[in-house]
Amino acid sequence: MQGKPTRHSNVYRQDDGRLFVRVTARVNGKRVDRIKALPAGATETDAIKLVVEIKEALEKAGLPEAATSPLDLKSGALPTFADYVEQWVKAKKAKVRAAVIHEWAHRLAVHVLPVKVLDVEFGTLRLDQIRRMHVESWVAWAQKATQSSGKNYSPDTVAGWWRVLKAALMDASADYDLPDPIRRIDAPDLSHVERVRTQDTITVEQVTELVEKARTFVPERADEVAFLAWTGCRSGEMYGLHWADVDLDGGVAVLRHSATRGLLEHTKTGSARNVPLVPPLVETLREHRKLQTQGEVPQSKDGLVFPNEKGGFRLEQSLAKPFDALSAALGQKVTPQVLRRSLNTNLIAAGVDQFTIQAILGHTSAAMTARYAGISVDRKAGALGALCASVTPAGHTDGRQVTPGSDRGHTGLVTPAGGQVTPGRTVVTPVRRPGRR
Repeated sequence: MQGKPTRHSNVYRQDDGRLFVRVTARVNGKRVDRIKALPAGATETDAIKLVVEIKEALEKAGLPEAATSPLDLKSGALPTFADYVEQWVKAKKAKVRAAVIHEWAHRLAVHVLPVKVLDVEFGTLRLDQIRRMHVESWVAWAQKATQSSGKNYSPDTVAGWWRVLKAALMDASADYDLPDPIRRIDAPDLSHVERVRTQDTITVEQVTELVEKARTFVPERADEVAFLAWTGCRSGEMYGLHWADVDLDGGVAVLRHSATRGLLEHTKTGSARNVPLVPPLVETLREHRKLQTQGEVPQSKDGLVFPNEKGGFRLEQSLAKPFDALSAALGQKVTPQVLRRSLNTNLIAAGVDQFTIQAILGHTSAAMTARYAGISVDRKAGALGALCASVTPAGHTDGRQVTPGSDRGHTGLVTPAGGQVTPGRTVVTPVRRPGRR
């Protein structure tokens, strides 16, 4: 029987559109071929089920009569995939960041375990029951999965499901000495889904406008907005910052931790980094600390710079409503990630080299880290100072002028700790918050 292969192993389609399956196996040392046509109207899912049935029948034919499972353990039946995953996630907590563990658990609980693969929930299968066809059935589902809005999930989102499923199954195979059911199976193909890459960034002028509007529309969170805008740090890094790691006189903060879902852990890259504080931000933080000592804004006995009302870690999602209000005021969707991406884009536009930008943002691979590990705080301060100095809010100027450079004391660039000033551009001055004295 001749036909063209489909995207599923062992499944073929004849010229008239009907499907048939071909399974080859070795039973008792002999090669056995099984070919079976499906009736008109049968789907590829029906064909996959038939392939599984034929393979299981051939496996039983080649096993001793007393054996009912490919693996006979003293402890009895192997765990279900759901039970294995529960223990697998717990075991990973010692080596993986809490935020990543939470994301893995969510992907498995929502997009893997409850999915019907050949009419059986993936999570209910014992590890020794999982076959290649089950994984292919999941892949077929993932390629068509839609959100509540009816839109397909993005390729990157589905790729995330696939990575955690693949990792769990590979570990299960190794732990129990089982055949790898994902061997040579391709990841879900979402080439039919348009890849929407957000291009939202805002200019330096808009960043300055946003920081000013925050004083009016979200005054209680305005200092956080300014910190995100002028450092490009991640929200969790800001909420994990302690005053002990902030040097206002030197104009630098050390990001050592990240507060994620109420837990303090290391940063995303696993290492601390120095972030220069531009002069307006230094003034903002001085005022913020003063208000904390006066009890006018939340304070923490642990010395957190931006604690919640109870003195604990703020949640990153607590910024959603403040940024919604700012987006409406600015007339453009803005999020903490947009601010981070905008700082990156604006620094590139200002001519700052990529290694300095990566050192500022802390968005790097291990190999790239090695290439810019020696970049000084002064050099990073110069880059941020040049960007901040390129904009003058209306009505706020003290007449000082600067030109960009690379190192304090040698470049004519205003840095957080002071430095040489030469004619060139007007420096941004701190915006005083009304009614907060």
